[in-house]
Amino acid sequence: MYGMLFESIQFFIKQDYGTDIWSTVLEAAGIPNVIFIPHKTYPDEWMVNLAKATCQTLSNQNLNEVMLYFGTCFVNFCCKFSYDKILRLAGRNYRDFLNEIDNVHETIRFSHPKMQSPSFIVQSEDRTGCILIYRSMRTGFTYYVIGQLMQCAKMFFKVDVEIKVLEEIVTDKGCHVTFRLDYDNIGYTPPVGKGDSGVYLSSYPEIKSSTFFKLFPFCLVFNSKMKIIGAGGNLASLLRSQDLLGATVTDMFSLRRPLVDFTWTNTMCLQKVIFEVEWRKEEIQKDNSTLKPRRLGDEKPHSKRLLLRGQMKYIKDWDAIAFLCTPLLGNLDDMLKTGIYLHDLNMFDNSRDLVLAGQQCASDLEYSMEKQTAWSKQIEETLQKLDKARQQSENLINSMLTKSIADRLKQGDNAVSTCESFPQVTILFSYLVRFSDICTEGTPMQVVECIQNVTEVFDKIVDRYKLFKVETLGDGVYMVAGGVPDKCPEHAQKVAGLAIELVENAMYVKNPITGAGMQVRIGMHTGSVVAGIVGKRTPQYCLFGDTVNTAARMQTNSEPGRIHLTQPCHDCLKGSDYTTVYRGRINVKGKGEMKTYWLAGKKGEESTRTMCRIFRAEHLKRRQGSTENPYDLHGLHNSTSASNFITISDLNDEDERELELTLSSVFDDEDERISASMAKSNFDLNMARGFVEPIKSPDMTRGVVEPIKSPDMIRSLVEPIKSPELTRGIVEPIKSPELNRGIVEPIKSPELTRGLAEPIKSPELTRGLVEPIKPTELPEPSKVTN
Repeated sequence: MYGMLFESIQFFIKQDYGTDIWSTVLEAAGIPNVIFIPHKTYPDEWMVNLAKATCQTLSNQNLNEVMLYFGTCFVNFCCKFSYDKILRLAGRNYRDFLNEIDNVHETIRFSHPKMQSPSFIVQSEDRTGCILIYRSMRTGFTYYVIGQLMQCAKMFFKVDVEIKVLEEIVTDKGCHVTFRLDYDNIGYTPPVGKGDSGVYLSSYPEIKSSTFFKLFPFCLVFNSKMKIIGAGGNLASLLRSQDLLGATVTDMFSLRRPLVDFTWTNTMCLQKVIFEVEWRKEEIQKDNSTLKPRRLGDEKPHSKRLLLRGQMKYIKDWDAIAFLCTPLLGNLDDMLKTGIYLHDLNMFDNSRDLVLAGQQCASDLEYSMEKQTAWSKQIEETLQKLDKARQQSENLINSMLTKSIADRLKQGDNAVSTCESFPQVTILFSYLVRFSDICTEGTPMQVVECIQNVTEVFDKIVDRYKLFKVETLGDGVYMVAGGVPDKCPEHAQKVAGLAIELVENAMYVKNPITGAGMQVRIGMHTGSVVAGIVGKRTPQYCLFGDTVNTAARMQTNSEPGRIHLTQPCHDCLKGSDYTTVYRGRINVKGKGEMKTYWLAGKKGEESTRTMCRIFRAEHLKRRQGSTENPYDLHGLHNSTSASNFITISDLNDEDERELELTLSSVFDDEDERISASMAKSNFDLNMARGFVEPIKSPDMTRGVVEPIKSPDMIRSLVEPIKSPELTRGIVEPIKSPELNRGIVEPIKSPELTRGLAEPIKSPELTRGLVEPIKPTELPEPSKVTN
């Protein structure tokens, strides 16, 4: 299919819908951004692909409507660029035009030799229209043809025509469509005073058959049985077939045009259509040739099949059809291949002139085509480079800005117009733990590679959640925003899921100094911001507002491997798939006291339950009044963090209720009973610690299992126990079974178990657990307090 058809589509889509729509259509059709050359051929399927892509881009049209539009575009394009003269002169009226469509295609074939044109045959007609047969080797172009026929009738003949598809048959060889055209067929009645027989004197004698064959030396005559009964002298001598006369014409010749079966009926109906037949046998008699093509060695000569082109004319006196034709020759090379000489051609038609002029035109056209092809190839290569550079620039812009903002800038919008207030977004700040140590101890290349590796991992996760990465700062801070610039109601849930994956995937990036996995400290806050593009030389989409500052403070007050939330962010996550646990009230710089939460994870996951147990154990430790820093039994607190300097207020009743409320959705009834037992027992902290790590030293629990009321009793906490007798059963095995009873076997005497199952009321029984019992120092019974 020639580029002129695609050029017409390109011109009018750009004119009617704009250049951006055309670029979108090309991209959707999978066609590179090329300049369509009128005389260059392109794949046929490109037309259908363009139509489908246009349907996707212009959603208000279906495929048939788009193909109809493409057909009208071609006719309008011919008129706009002065290609319409041959169409206007095809006939006096629309009826004549329909009968001459095939002849117009044959005329155009000289300038478009690779054209595979369809065939149009008027099967029958009446005063209100006609039946038109359309045959083509292509499929899917029915409505494209309808658009062309309707536009030609409207523009050239001022006729309104309605076209209906009566029948459409699609085969492997193409399609066969029957149209009904309804229009004012004014040409159906021949004009008065004019006939088809011409003007002659009645005294002229009838012409003899010998004279007829001299006038038409290449003619061929066959009867209703399709038997050859006569042939012109030049044709008979050229073919030299002894079996020509009396042979079936379909055995000797194949019909190339029109695209119908070579039968007597079709030939009688198509006498106003140009026929083209081809000699089936390649061997053409050239024994008397004085010029022979040169060949080297054993190279066989290249022969050309003989093509005959002309009109089928019924001769009533003979009851036969005479094919009045001439050989179809393009240049002198064709004459050499077929063995035809100028002397053999008629002088009363233009066959000689076409051959001689075609030789010169062919040389000039070949040179022009080669030159144009070279230029076209160079232009296409330049366009491909331009497309590649444009794609790279778009990717760079999209990496710096979101696609929606980038598209607005490409459309010419001012950067100030992108500024917008967002009532609710979620901001996340992430910090690389020990990044300052890496900067201090590592080489510059190690620092850059560390940042690069972390950024690559984090960017992939951000892209999967379709969030906006605001920036990456050089001090290991990574900032992400949800709900801006593309508003999203689930912004908090998306950012929460992102935060969990950042914590999990950070460990896969190795610390270049220690070789261990990296840790991040994350803070999140939900609130309002103002966002827009700042700067002209290096534009950047920035966020402004107190929400950004608060989110940064949450990150500063977070802990390694944990996600710190504000109450507004916690409120947004209520009812979602994520579990938050109340942390407490902390003093935030510039904000005062704030209620904050931990993000434990997704509901129903075992890792979430484990984190909740850790959070509960830490709250229990704080409730006991411990001054130790919170311990992380998963190795989360082995590094120094800003959390060591956080001031956390003591838990009051309201905090306790908030904690239990956030934990109630995580643990089942059994866990709740365990939690209640732990809260009432003096062993609660040891039990909590036993959930997550073993108790390594009994000294760590001294003073925890009972209140210390005497300064002397606390000595074992601040100095070593020097007497092994006092530590027996604690630091070494108890060798006496009596002393060991109740540990390795059931204790049967309630007196021996006192102090384990019930409070110990006598200090004598407890002495020796915290300090040596000296007989001289035993107090009087009246001075002992319970």
